[in-house]
Amino acid sequence: MWERPTVNGKLRAHAGTQRAFTAAQQTGFVGLGGFSLIERPAIERLLKKSIPLLIIAFLISVAAARGLSLMSSHERMEDAVRQATELTSAMALASLEDEPRLFDPASATETAQELNALVAAGSDTDLVVIDTTGVVLAATGASASLTGRPLAAVFPELTSARPSRSSGGVVETHINGVPYQVSMHLAGSDGGMVIALHSMQAMNALWRAEINLNVTLFAAMALLLLVVVYAYYAQLNRADHTAELMLENEARRDGMLANGETGLWSFDPQTGLTFLDGSAALALGLGSTPRQLDHKQMLALIHPDDRRGFFRRFAPADTGLIEASLRIRQHDGRYTRIDIRAHAGQTDGRIAVSGTAIRTASASRREVETATKRASLYQAAFDAMPQALALWGKDGRLELANASFAAAYGVDGSARRDSLVADDAVVVRRICGEDAVSSEVRTPAGHWQAVSESRLPDGALLTVGSDITAFKSDECRLQGEQARLREKVAALAAARRRLELKCAALNRALGRDIPVRYDQEGELSSERASRTAGTIIRRTVA
Repeated sequence: MWERPTVNGKLRAHAGTQRAFTAAQQTGFVGLGGFSLIERPAIERLLKKSIPLLIIAFLISVAAARGLSLMSSHERMEDAVRQATELTSAMALASLEDEPRLFDPASATETAQELNALVAAGSDTDLVVIDTTGVVLAATGASASLTGRPLAAVFPELTSARPSRSSGGVVETHINGVPYQVSMHLAGSDGGMVIALHSMQAMNALWRAEINLNVTLFAAMALLLLVVVYAYYAQLNRADHTAELMLENEARRDGMLANGETGLWSFDPQTGLTFLDGSAALALGLGSTPRQLDHKQMLALIHPDDRRGFFRRFAPADTGLIEASLRIRQHDGRYTRIDIRAHAGQTDGRIAVSGTAIRTASASRREVETATKRASLYQAAFDAMPQALALWGKDGRLELANASFAAAYGVDGSARRDSLVADDAVVVRRICGEDAVSSEVRTPAGHWQAVSESRLPDGALLTVGSDITAFKSDECRLQGEQARLREKVAALAAARRRLELKCAALNRALGRDIPVRYDQEGELSSERASRTAGTIIRRTVA
């Protein structure tokens, strides 16, 4: 009636909750109970698996956003440099175009002074004035060393310079391998020219520094996220492991309480005696009366494998709690698992240990799962064998069979060996030995099996069958060939007998003709006649 068993026949676990929930369902109330329809474990597993993907997507989006921002910043900086170069060139042209004498080669000093007055201190833009003959008349800043050199020798790249897309008056070129933004303007009609040069090295260095800073911050953020994810999954694994242990302990505790075999015990370290009440003695299989055991008697009841590390296992924790699990020998010689929960304390200056002893009603879930996995592994290996294996009980009923046996004979677990041999198989040859019986069996499917039967010590019968269909096919073919050869030999023997009869008749005929020939050929010598006759006889016989 109830989902949980009773505890000592008095209490029912979760009875009120189950009854209330059933009543709510019967009245049609859904409320928050609708959330139970959602498969929370599946959603949690999906979220857990998607966390790394979400983090990778987040890092990709951040990297893409920062990359686009850096590219946009680079374009804005280039546009600002072009505008500053164009503005500087326009200001210099407006100041110098009204004074044509400044483009005369004789006024180089005055032109240099005017250019230095126009250029701001610390500016990356240099001004260069080309006189009417095509020679650098004056220059400022780092371009001052170009004074006196021809325009074609100083700026050979200007012939291949390409105009910028955003500003038609500024071109991009390289001078001595250094990128420059160049703005050129003609002054007057005599061939004078004002050129503004802006080096891109400082801007590129600033942009590279910004890229390095962003890459460093991105790497640090990615590393921090990886550490957080690792810590999260480590904590999650610990939480899952703890939850699994708690569920296992809860299941074991429920089984123990449902069984009802629980008792109290105490231990006196001074005397080394263990006191058991009636319930504890009954749980240990020592009867229903209280018992008192000394140290040797207690150790004699413990399994030999559990004796190793016995005192270390019973060492109390910081809170004084003692939890252990032991295998105790019963009166019938079998061992049962007992869970010990106790607390160590001091009473009047003396150490006292007391607690409960609970007999485990069922095996541990982990042990059951391990045994199930091992049995599944053995079953898979058993089914994977090509031989037809079967185990028969004492009564002849099929106990265990692999996939090859089931496919060969088409039987189920309720088959009996005698019915299989009598109805579903044809035994062709049987050889009995000392420990095993070998036979050749034809299955209902038409296949041939070489079956070896061995009797086990407990009376069960183990049969191992190997497929010999190909061997039987070759045997049938050879038997057919043997029959055909036997027929040919018989036909040849009959032909030989007929030939022998003909030879005998011919012999008799030749024997009557010999005297007539001797009379007709009397002139021949007797020696030649006898030799000729002997030759004829030998040939006839042969």
